[in-house]
Amino acid sequence: MFQLSQVIVLFPKSYWPYLTFWKRFVAAWDHLFKVAEELVQKKMEEIQKQVHLDQNVEGAYLTHLLLSDQMTFTEILGSITELLLAGVDTTSNTVSWCLYHLAKEPEIQEKLYQEVIGVCPGDKMPTSEDIAQMPYLKAIIRETLRLYPVVPGNARLTVENEIVVGDHLFPKKVRLPWPQSCSWSIRCS
Repeated sequence: MFQLSQVIVLFPKSYWPYLTFWKRFVAAWDHLFKVAEELVQKKMEEIQKQVHLDQNVEGAYLTHLLLSDQMTFTEILGSITELLLAGVDTTSNTVSWCLYHLAKEPEIQEKLYQEVIGVCPGDKMPTSEDIAQMPYLKAIIRETLRLYPVVPGNARLTVENEIVVGDHLFPKKVRLPWPQSCSWSIRCS
């Protein structure tokens, strides 16, 4: 589906139904919406059970959407589906680059391993509180994202003063777009 998305956007929308792979593309999206609907339904059942038992309902994004009544069920499904898609691509790319660099640097890998087993010994699954106690892990992830950002560009705003770089003057309060390709060439040169 990800590969097909890149091809489909090259054609006008009116052509899409005539593309040979259109049915596969739609079926993939239908499957994603089905998975999202199952997750949302399961969460709704959990919330209803908690409300029925007079328990405090806590949770993150999905719980907030379901309890706020600001979106329709279809809009919630769309939002959750987009999150599932975004999470797959961004997380897998970041983890892949992180593992690649850890494999190239065994001493860094060992230091990270010691930090992780120090906080989560044995088979303990890390919680968000555990991860907050792992500064080296956080540093490695941040460095990976610096080297290989998942967002195609970035921008900075000159706030306080004008900046002179070489022969170029950047007035204050100017947005400086920074495409990923530029960042990549600087990092890897």
